[in-house]
Amino acid sequence: MSASIEIPVMQARVPELRAKLPPRIAAGSRLHGLEPGELVKLHHSLAEALDADHGVIAQFVAPEPDAAIEAVVYDLAYISAAWLDKRVLFVNGTGMRFDMKDPGRGRQEPTLTGQMHFGDIENTITRVVGLELYQMTFPTMRGALDLAPALRRMPEFLDRLREAFDLVVIASPPASQAPMGVLLSRFVDGNILVLEAGRTRAPVAADLRNSLSASGGAVVGAVLTRYRSHVPRFLRRWL
Repeated sequence: MSASIEIPVMQARVPELRAKLPPRIAAGSRLHGLEPGELVKLHHSLAEALDADHGVIAQFVAPEPDAAIEAVVYDLAYISAAWLDKRVLFVNGTGMRFDMKDPGRGRQEPTLTGQMHFGDIENTITRVVGLELYQMTFPTMRGALDLAPALRRMPEFLDRLREAFDLVVIASPPASQAPMGVLLSRFVDGNILVLEAGRTRAPVAADLRNSLSASGGAVVGAVLTRYRSHVPRFLRRWL
């Protein structure tokens, strides 16, 4: 599919893409501990593990907050589009919440069902200027009555994304705060744990892995963030 701001990214219901200037990843180490070279390796590892006829959808899930998941997933999307010439969609779901007790009264943000539908979500896709990199934010879900119909339509919605993009990467909210990552795990091609060096405990990581697997999701690997090596850079290649 040709790329132009005037041409919709989906087959229908996305009349226009709003371009925005791209945040650039910095050369060298970042606060989250993944350098550009490591991001390239991560892209190729995903491509090898999640081989598919159409686009691949990968979900990144952290067991606890503050694992730099949003930065890691965005930088992976940026590298895949800018360096590897892929058509990529970054889905920011870190703000997604689901409250069983919340009737939705008095809340102003858009929701996945009710006042916002999947077609409306597609209309929020924006394109980064000069790249085949697109961005989308998942809204909040409200209550059990909203959740069931949304999940029933999720496979169709994700299939539309597969047809439109080479790679879709989803940054999900931490599992300790919202169950969305576990609920979505069976609909994506692969799930990646995002663990924070020196902070995420092994039993916590194992519990999340088991929850994703029990929900029917395929866990294909893990990313360690905020890792700091004390080995000099020029010696690392010998290790």
